[in-house]
Amino acid sequence: MAWAVGITFYGGVALYVAAAATALAHTLGSAPEVLKVARRLTGAGAIAFAANLGLRWYLWGALPLTNTTDSLDLLTVLTTLVMLLALRQTGALVLVPFYAPPLAAIALLNAAVAHTNLYEAPRALPSVPLGVHVGLAFLAYALFFAASATSVAYVCQARTLKRRPDEALSRPFPPLEQLDRTLYRLVACGYPLFVITLLLGLTWVYLDRDLLSAHWWIAPKVLLSVVMAFFYAVTFHARQFGRLRGPKLAYVVVVGFSLLLAAYLVLAILHLRTYNFWGKSV
Repeated sequence: MAWAVGITFYGGVALYVAAAATALAHTLGSAPEVLKVARRLTGAGAIAFAANLGLRWYLWGALPLTNTTDSLDLLTVLTTLVMLLALRQTGALVLVPFYAPPLAAIALLNAAVAHTNLYEAPRALPSVPLGVHVGLAFLAYALFFAASATSVAYVCQARTLKRRPDEALSRPFPPLEQLDRTLYRLVACGYPLFVITLLLGLTWVYLDRDLLSAHWWIAPKVLLSVVMAFFYAVTFHARQFGRLRGPKLAYVVVVGFSLLLAAYLVLAILHLRTYNFWGKSV
């Protein structure tokens, strides 16, 4: 069955790349129908990645959430689901060229590092609260990822309206108000969800306090989570009070998420995500 792990994983990567290429072909003048093809290919890629996670879980008997490959798999699947839901809105299909390429980029990055752990058994999570914590955290990341891609779409449409209004009005693009609402809703769902994950993480620490070193609270992963929670708290409440709207909100979300994602990937690649970074490893 190990061969099936490779087929589902690399097949999923190929599907995401094909979806991105198809979506980008639309921007070069292809028929609008190709966007539906790109959406289907993206969904098929998510199914392949989900099957890969299921196979790894079945083969090794442990929930595959503890290495870089599995983490990026889950992030890609959940982000795809969130984006597919966002595409159900009226006129939102034209957002596929903004959604598919970032997903393909994450899939390709995953393929570049997957050889180190794709066929290795995942570590078992020590408790149920930790498993729920990890799952909800990745759902929050997926919402933030989708918000970032929507921010890019907002910025591009706003610039086109400013520089070439006739061209912008002739394109079947969602109104800026709709994009702003979608962006706000994604952040509004992701922010409280991420706060819940932090509370669940604290619950896990309390229940399994003997598992971690005394300095777990200053581990890089914990510090990054705190920074991330603070960033989205400020962004969410600033939007509620009208201080961040439209292009300002879009720029803040896309730049902030890009920096946070880059920091997370660096920690993952350098194997600095452990809570025992400042103490002994387990």
